[in-house]
Amino acid sequence: MAWLDVGGARVQQPTSTLRSAGSVGGGLWYGRGRMAMAGEGSLTVARDTVSAAQYVVRTTLLPGRRARTDVDVSATTNGLVFPGRNGNLSALLRQTLTWGAVELVGSAGGGRTSRLGLNTNGHAYSLGADVQRTLRTGTWRGGVTMQRSYTNDYQLMEASGIILGDVAPNYTLGDAVVQLSFQRGNWWMQANRGWREGRGATVGTATSYNLAVAMNVNASTTLIAQGGEQMADVLRGVPQARYTGLAVRWNPVRPRTLRRDARALADVRGTTGSGVVVVPDVQGDEVLLQRTEGQGVITVSIIAPANAVVDLAVSSADWTPVHMVRTGDAFVHRLTLSSGPHRIAVRINGGAWRAPRGLAPVNDEFGGKAGMVVIP
Repeated sequence: MAWLDVGGARVQQPTSTLRSAGSVGGGLWYGRGRMAMAGEGSLTVARDTVSAAQYVVRTTLLPGRRARTDVDVSATTNGLVFPGRNGNLSALLRQTLTWGAVELVGSAGGGRTSRLGLNTNGHAYSLGADVQRTLRTGTWRGGVTMQRSYTNDYQLMEASGIILGDVAPNYTLGDAVVQLSFQRGNWWMQANRGWREGRGATVGTATSYNLAVAMNVNASTTLIAQGGEQMADVLRGVPQARYTGLAVRWNPVRPRTLRRDARALADVRGTTGSGVVVVPDVQGDEVLLQRTEGQGVITVSIIAPANAVVDLAVSSADWTPVHMVRTGDAFVHRLTLSSGPHRIAVRINGGAWRAPRGLAPVNDEFGGKAGMVVIP
């Protein structure tokens, strides 16, 4: 799967003037079984000719139904030079555990930044929890993340108004971020608020906030608007700044098939090591799939005679068949799926299992066919 982003933003750092910038980016994502890999890159050019490029390689492992492991390796350059000479190299390990509507996330990472020959280092650890509920009004998700970080990047910290009150080898920071998101139909919204406080010899505070709105124009195009203020990122060496931006994301889609691992990642600033996933709905002859980050809702509708027995089975429920209920002219069943890959199969009157039309068919463990669904 591939995607392409084009956008523009207005950015102002605490010690600089307001700048306009344009950006273009894209990436590739491939998943098979319980493994997936992604590579993405972006180029940003500001009005004052300051340019920057970022490259990210992401690996995802799904060791079980409730677990997900992500490893991100990224490089950011200033002035389009080789990463490390005048830019940043960083890596982040993220572990996610899911129990029903509750998701626990822990992460650890480190980074090295170089500016004008001065090398600095930073590392961070975080713990967070999210709860997601689907109501009549839409899908709601709320969470909180706590982070402890350390850095010797005095340029980054002093530009944010954070200083050392005593001699110390590193700045020590404590962060807290609360987040709330909502999705209904083609619309998605997110808001978050963050607080930072110096610990030990570190003196000073900082705050962040973000409001993002996304609309799926069609199955392959998403519009994203956002604004707020981000806190300085000690892993990637990104300074604190206020911003407003508008972007368009395009994902190629094949009609009546599931876009495996389809992802629309909005670059939401102002969070502590978190991202946002907005995935267009997938609609086929027998399915309607709606996905947000960490959860998906799929409605399967099978047209069959009124006296038929229609069964549905899903891999995440150990292939235990359930009888679908007749509603109007079709047999309907609605499933809520957690993050990761799932396979769904249907049969009529005890016949062969098959994939619902609209999902990509794959083999099951019993010599039959099932439809593949991937929830980001």
